[in-house]
Amino acid sequence: MKTLAAYPGKIEIDRNIPEVDQSLFSQPFMRPGVVEPGSSSLDILSQNLTWDVRNDFIFIPIFLAVILTFAALALFKIKVFGKTLTEYLQPIWYFVLIAAAVVLWQYIVGVTLEGDSIQLRISQIIWELMVGISVYLLSKKGFGYGNIFFVGVLYSIFIHGLKVSIRYFFYAKTLWYVLDRFLYGSLLVMLVAVGLGFIFILSRNKKLN
Repeated sequence: MKTLAAYPGKIEIDRNIPEVDQSLFSQPFMRPGVVEPGSSSLDILSQNLTWDVRNDFIFIPIFLAVILTFAALALFKIKVFGKTLTEYLQPIWYFVLIAAAVVLWQYIVGVTLEGDSIQLRISQIIWELMVGISVYLLSKKGFGYGNIFFVGVLYSIFIHGLKVSIRYFFYAKTLWYVLDRFLYGSLLVMLVAVGLGFIFILSRNKKLN
């Protein structure tokens, strides 16, 4: 029995099958069944057997709604806190790609490493740095507190939305588990984005006065 972890996030592997290759590419898409329901550790939510299930009729509509929301924001140039999605992403798109690549690396290579591996810890630090650098660059471009908050929301979806999608579609995790992981991971992202953003904007405003 083995659990792999990338602190403070976690990469859990299937404990019902032998310890063979469990990287992302070796996992069947939409594998039926649930791996030990109720056994996954939670960080924010308490155990709830009612929701500790897999339900495609709930997860997939939410998944599609997020994609359609981004499509609408981009196509109709809808502004959030006075900025379009393009204005948010154009200066930092490469940092977003790096963060997403780190997530994929964790599930392609990271699952073969030990839970306290330095590589896994470094991968966690990398996406935190991507968030911090993005916030810094955008604060230099005149983005305000609301804009930085939305950047945190974007990174939460890009990083932890990708993670929970992988966990649900490929690793047979339950709704309750992926919700807990998304909330916990997003909280970390928001702390980094909003915390650093507040400092950077405050420093910028002091220099202007």
